[in-house]
Amino acid sequence: MLPEGALPSTGRMLQFTLPSGHEMRLFATKEIVGTDVGSLNPEPWPDGLKGANTHWLDHVLLMCPLDPENGINTVADNTALLTEVLDFYLTEQIVAGPDGSIQIGAFVSCSTTPHDIAFVGGPEAGLHHVSFFLDSWHDILKAGDIMAKNKVQIDVSPTRHGVTRGETIYFFDPSGNRNETFAGLGYQAGPDRPVTTWTDDEIGRAVFYHTGVLVESFIGVYT
Repeated sequence: MLPEGALPSTGRMLQFTLPSGHEMRLFATKEIVGTDVGSLNPEPWPDGLKGANTHWLDHVLLMCPLDPENGINTVADNTALLTEVLDFYLTEQIVAGPDGSIQIGAFVSCSTTPHDIAFVGGPEAGLHHVSFFLDSWHDILKAGDIMAKNKVQIDVSPTRHGVTRGETIYFFDPSGNRNETFAGLGYQAGPDRPVTTWTDDEIGRAVFYHTGVLVESFIGVYT
C-alpha cells in the first residue's frame, strides 16, 4: 500500500507486479483536472489549440516475456489476472500454434472501447507504446502532417489496424518511447461480445490491415 500523495494529485494506491514484471498501481482517488471548456454550457472545443489536439490517454501496450518451449507465457498470465481478478474482459486476441493454443497477443478492456490495455509476447518485458485518442481519420492525417513538419521520427505512417479496426500513426518521442495517435473506434466493446481471434498466419493483416506486412521496427523496438 502507498499513501495518498505518493504520486501527485493521487489518493492511496495499491502497488503490485504483473506476471510479466510490469509494476502496476491502482489508485482510490484522483484530482479532477477538468477541461478548458469547463462543464457548464461547454463549447465543443477550446480556442488556441496547438499540435495534434489529442483528447485523452486511450490505451497502453506492454511487451511480455513469451517462451512457449519453456512454458513461459506472461501474455496469458497477465490476461488471466486482469480478467479474473480486476474485472477486465478480453475483446481480441492473436493466437499461434497448429491448434491456436498459444495466446501471443491479448486486448482487454474495462470500458466500452476495444482495449484499455494490450499485451503482446516478446523476448523481454517492456513498453511498446502509449496511445492518445483523436476523433477521426482526418485528425490522424493532420497529426502525421504536424509530425512531419516538426521532423518527428515516425515509425508507422497513417494506416488502419485489423485488430480493434482503429486508425493509427506511430512515432517516437525525444526520450525514445513509441507513442500512437488512435482514432475511429471500430466497435462498441462489451463483455458479451464474442472475442475476435486472429491467427498467426494473418498477423500482418491483424496489425497493419492495408499492407498486411509487419514493419521491422514495430515488432523489434520497444523500451
